[in-house]
Formats: sequence, C-alpha cells, structure tokens
Amino acid sequence: MRRTVLPALAAALLAVAAAAPAAAGDDEALWRRNRRLAAEAALVATPKPYFVLDFEARRLSLMARGLSLFELPIQQALLWGRRPAIGPTAVEARDALARPEIKPGDDRPDKPMNIDDQLLELVDMPARYHMRLAGDVEIEVVPLAEGRWPVWRQRLDLWRWRLSRPLLTLRQRRERHETTTVLLVLRAEDARRMYWSFFEGLDGILIPPR
Repeated sequence: MRRTVLPALAAALLAVAAAAPAAAGDDEALWRRNRRLAAEAALVATPKPYFVLDFEARRLSLMARGLSLFELPIQQALLWGRRPAIGPTAVEARDALARPEIKPGDDRPDKPMNIDDQLLELVDMPARYHMRLAGDVEIEVVPLAEGRWPVWRQRLDLWRWRLSRPLLTLRQRRERHETTTVLLVLRAEDARRMYWSFFEGLDGILIPPR
C-alpha cells in the first residue's frame, strides 16, 4: 500500500507545484488585458483615431472606434531604460519632414513652389526618423535592411545601439531624468506608413513586453 500511495502523493504535489506558476501567469495576463481595456475605453468613445503600440504581440495598429484601420508587424524591437507601464500615451513630437530645395527658376506654373502646395504621397515619407511619446519614451525607427551586406551592417548597428545604452543611462542618472529608449525595426514601407499616420497629438496605448 505504501508503495502505491507515495508515488500518487508525489504526482499530486508536482501537479500543484506546476499549477501555481500557471495560475500566476494567468493572473498577470488578466491584469495586463484589463489595463489595456481600461486605457482603450476612453479612446473608443470618440471618433478620433488612435494607435496601439504592442510590443508583446509585436505589432503596431491604427484604430478607430475599436476597429483596426491597419496593422504593421514589428520586425524587431529593442527597449532600454525605465520600463513603461501599460496605459495611455500620445505622440508629442516627431522629426520634421525634410523640405525639398527650391532653386531659382523653379517657379513654373506647372511646378509648385513649396512642399505645402504639393500632393505628398507615402513614398515621400521618411523611413528613418525619431519620435517622442508621452511619458518620456524616445523611439528611433529604422527600415529593415535587405541584401547580404546591408543586413550585416544593420546587425552591427543594433549591437552598437545596445552597447551605447549603459552610457546613456549613466548620463541620464546624473541629470536625474531617466527615459525609455526604443529602437523599432520596420519594413521600409511600414516605417513610412507609421510616419504618415502618427501625427503629433495622436493618442494611443503603449503595451510593453512582459
């Protein structure tokens, strides 16, 4: 009898031990979901578009009334510094769109004089730029490299980015102003679409990785 009871008891204890982390994981997932729903409830109530930057699901979405207008896959994301919380945010600033140089004699009627008179298209948007979100979140967007040597160069750039972060943290601590820095790697077209859609003042939700 003892030989039968002991293995059964051991199996039961192992099952309880395995269930405890699973239950904790379920509780965290439920907490994260509730935080997102609470942040999104206020945005859904208005007709204005908003974005969802979801590092956990590795996607970037533009939403309106709870419906997805488009989704962009995040090819790679690197985060450093103060860990952001799940919740509302907004685009505070982004790099200005470079204005083309207008030379004397270019004022023909069939050629607009400045960028404000032109019909800008998606291809006119930059694929490499910086953006700042509320809550001291600094984002650098870079296009995904294509081709053997560009891919290797980009890998080296990513390693340089990682190695430079500790020095940035030390400087920010001396200045008593720590931020979150993010490097987003998107396909070139997706990076341009993000710049096109993420105008200054656009509200959104930030979901950091676990």
